Amino acid sequence: MQFFAPPREHFFRPLTHDSRELCAAVLRQLHERVHGANADYAEALTRDVVLEVVLRSLSDPALRALAFDGGRTASAEEERGYAGELLRKLKEYGWLEDYRDPIDLKPTLKLSRAGKAFSETFASLDDSRAKTRQRNMRSARKALSAFLDTRDADELLDAHEFASRVVQDLQDDIEYFRHLIQSLTREALTQKVAWGEFNEFIDKRFAREYAVRLVADSVERHRGQIVETLDEVRALTEDVRSQSDGHLLQRAPWLEREAQGRSPMLWLTDRIESMVEAACGLKLPMLRSEMNNYVRRFTSLLRQALSLDYGAESALGRTMAWLKDRPESEHDLLLDVLAARLSTTEIRLAGGVLRWTIRNRELAQEEQAPLVVDDESRLNAALRRAEAEAFSFSDQDVLQSLLPYLAKGPVTLAALPMATAEDAVRVLHAVGAARSAEGRRLMRARKSTNQMQNAFFQADDYELEAEVQSTVQASQPVRS
Repeated sequence: MQFFAPPREHFFRPLTHDSRELCAAVLRQLHERVHGANADYAEALTRDVVLEVVLRSLSDPALRALAFDGGRTASAEEERGYAGELLRKLKEYGWLEDYRDPIDLKPTLKLSRAGKAFSETFASLDDSRAKTRQRNMRSARKALSAFLDTRDADELLDAHEFASRVVQDLQDDIEYFRHLIQSLTREALTQKVAWGEFNEFIDKRFAREYAVRLVADSVERHRGQIVETLDEVRALTEDVRSQSDGHLLQRAPWLEREAQGRSPMLWLTDRIESMVEAACGLKLPMLRSEMNNYVRRFTSLLRQALSLDYGAESALGRTMAWLKDRPESEHDLLLDVLAARLSTTEIRLAGGVLRWTIRNRELAQEEQAPLVVDDESRLNAALRRAEAEAFSFSDQDVLQSLLPYLAKGPVTLAALPMATAEDAVRVLHAVGAARSAEGRRLMRARKSTNQMQNAFFQADDYELEAEVQSTVQASQPVRS
């Protein structure tokens, strides 16, 4: 599809004039009026409504100065003439189009498809708009559970869409904090502290959005349940899978191109899991790092501003103001006077809020006891090392210890031996190791409906089953 074709041949021309900011404000208000949260769907978008939106925008002095030179006083006829001209341009270049109401057959206007999309972009860029809480992780989990209960293909497609939004939301948050850090740098260059943005971040954005996203809607909190649900979806019978694939291809024909011969249902489950893993392993740590960088940068600038006292009433502030107002020929004279006064000053490095005391360098340092290496010290070092490594298991060690038990078939966690504390730790780490990148090639872990209980803990029981290839590889050393 060609975008810049009639009637959109010069689509962005209204945004290239000197009054482009006024045009963007009008488009933003039109979108809010027609498609926003407070839109009145009973009112049609007529010519009078559009003219009313333009005239309301002209009431802003900053926008009015863009339409009339220097914000001069204009008559009502001039304002209405400018509004009519802007309406004509929006219709001519494809933002608005004529529409006949099918009920009363009256001629009205409506935002074109491209006009609605780009005006929505202008509206979404306004940070002052109220935003709802992000619940994409919870929505993805509920959609997957609904697919298991009803076998509705739309639920699986919704889960894929919600999972894709999780990564997109986290990336938008990362860009937001990078913008805040850049704003802090600009404010610091003008010797200001960005109190307004920091207070807005703490009072509005963090309390209402990020606290929910990092706690209730955290990817780490719902990651395990989503992975378990995806395993249950993959374990569906062949008949159910074939029926679901047919329904998915009917509702989303693009899946045939993406799946490339694979089952569309399995492709969606793998894609959802990869997006959740990317959000949990990559995007969420990046978000926390950017948030930490912003708070640390603001704290550093605030501490520096308080210590240097950039206020206009301070000595340093008065000196800087004097240098700024005086001609360049007098700068050297004042700097020479200040250098003469500071020449007898002893400069030392202060350590935060603690004051350092000058130590007498002539005092002899206390001699350290000689290093003694004997059998007792070696034994103590070996005991400390053994205590530190007693319950340190890698996923590879846990997998290698589990494979011999899976040689004869599937095994539940309750059936694994639990004679020592080492066995208990192996059972605790069994599911996590089986779902790791290496464990997926060796075995599968499916949640059971039963509960396991022993002398160490009580938890949900899982069934472990070795892959065919891993079983052959594990049996080869035994035959040799």
